Amino acid sequence: MKRKVIFMLLAMSAVIVVSGCGNSQKITVQTPAGQHEQQPPGGQPAETKEDALDQFKLLTAQAKDAAEVIRFLDEKLPGATPKQADQLILELEHFYDRYLPSLNDNFDTMLAKPETAQKMNEIGYPMDVNNIKGDDTLKQWLMDQMAGGLALGNTEGMFFWKVDYKALQKYNRYVSTDIRSYLALKALDAEKNYIEDGALAVSREELGDRMMKAEYYMIEHPEGLRFKEVLQAYKAYLDTYLTDYRYDAIDDRTGKLLPDVKKSYRTFVGEHPESKTAIIVKKYLEAIERNKDVIYEKGSGGMQGPLKKDIQSFWDSIDLKVNSLFVPES
Repeated sequence: MKRKVIFMLLAMSAVIVVSGCGNSQKITVQTPAGQHEQQPPGGQPAETKEDALDQFKLLTAQAKDAAEVIRFLDEKLPGATPKQADQLILELEHFYDRYLPSLNDNFDTMLAKPETAQKMNEIGYPMDVNNIKGDDTLKQWLMDQMAGGLALGNTEGMFFWKVDYKALQKYNRYVSTDIRSYLALKALDAEKNYIEDGALAVSREELGDRMMKAEYYMIEHPEGLRFKEVLQAYKAYLDTYLTDYRYDAIDDRTGKLLPDVKKSYRTFVGEHPESKTAIIVKKYLEAIERNKDVIYEKGSGGMQGPLKKDIQSFWDSIDLKVNSLFVPES
């Protein structure tokens, strides 16, 4: 037995000596499974999606034009999760908030030159920068801004830049339903203002549709990333819908609400009976009925008088009514 043990020890010593001498036999150490994936070639750490947001913040703080910001999103969003894509879109809005004032100041300076103003008048309506002839520099500059997710606006002959939310909907495939619904609502307002020169610029039916889209957002996303912004937009829609009687809603002779406007309210309630907005519109209809459709008291000299007290009271309570229906209790 002793001899066998001694023989085994001698054999093991011989193997160790052979393994340590020369290069013909090398000891191979295997890498634990999964370790290769943790370290990319070159020994540099793999870029995380959080890095992309940090990079984007740095870019938007230093960017000289919007086009390079959009190019970054075009490259990074396809590899982002919906949550990460949402954050990138919100950061894009912050960038536009900072960028647009100075861009429009520069644009105003450009438009102060008669030759530039004349060329801009060639754009026509619908606006098309390709209508500009003989000034490729101006045309290219305009196209560069559009490549940055911006659109030309025109109010009473004055040009300005605004966010082209319709163009930003190309990112819908990457963001959550929260931001997708928000972008859709913003696209409606960006494409056509619902109010201009202090008066309703769309039909009450169309404004009612925007109210319902805003309501849908708030119901589906009570803790949405843009809940507060949508709530404020909704309040503005509703206030205009119920109180904007500047031109076409009141019979000046009697102070009464015109039948077509009252009918539009009834139609809205009938089409959206389960909505929270319908609760408010229905209560307003009740106030109108109590006052026999009269909205304004008779004034002197044929002028419109003050609001009926009951109507004034309802208008003053709209904000509180909206908050009670939509704002979650803290």
